[in-house]
Amino acid sequence: MAAPSPLKVQLFGHSFVRHLKDFIRHDSTLRFNLNLQGHPLVQYSGFSGARVETLHHRLTEISDFEPEIVVLIIGTNDIYDSSCSILSVANKIEDLVRTLLFELNVRYVVVMQCLHRCTPQVSSKYPVDTIWFNNRVDSLNLLLSERLRSVLDSRACLWRLKGFWTISSKERNFAKDGCHLSSQGQRQLYRNIRAAVVAATKRILSS
Repeated sequence: MAAPSPLKVQLFGHSFVRHLKDFIRHDSTLRFNLNLQGHPLVQYSGFSGARVETLHHRLTEISDFEPEIVVLIIGTNDIYDSSCSILSVANKIEDLVRTLLFELNVRYVVVMQCLHRCTPQVSSKYPVDTIWFNNRVDSLNLLLSERLRSVLDSRACLWRLKGFWTISSKERNFAKDGCHLSSQGQRQLYRNIRAAVVAATKRILSS
């Protein structure tokens, strides 16, 4: 009897995905397959400065790989733009999730929460009023949680990123620019993604 095909998982989003892939490559304690049982195939598709619209134009990355699970890391570059309303960004993310589920036949989509920014300790390439930005993050996360829970028939969720919200955890997990992640933050993101994939796999197996 032929062995079952390994689970396919695709991380799809902005530069956090690319940075995580680079971090894993240089950390011998981490694995591209997230140290998961069954040795899933995990694809890392991250694009610097990506907005939701960017991912819509990159959907061949999904159709070519044909993952069962997609983990979306997206939204912060959209809400950085003050001309983009929170509602419009949520609508775009929901539309992307629907496209993944109903047109590209992804079985489960995890949308990772957007993260706050911290006050930079060095000159930042992406300066922003952190109070204004973090309020927009909170509003988007709340709206997405409601949308994904009520609309998409238990095939998508917003994943609460653990370990990023207290003052002390922000000091540990963010780089000095207040925007990108430190080494500790990369490991924390890795653990969150791993937990999200485990949960998504259980949902698929129980459906």
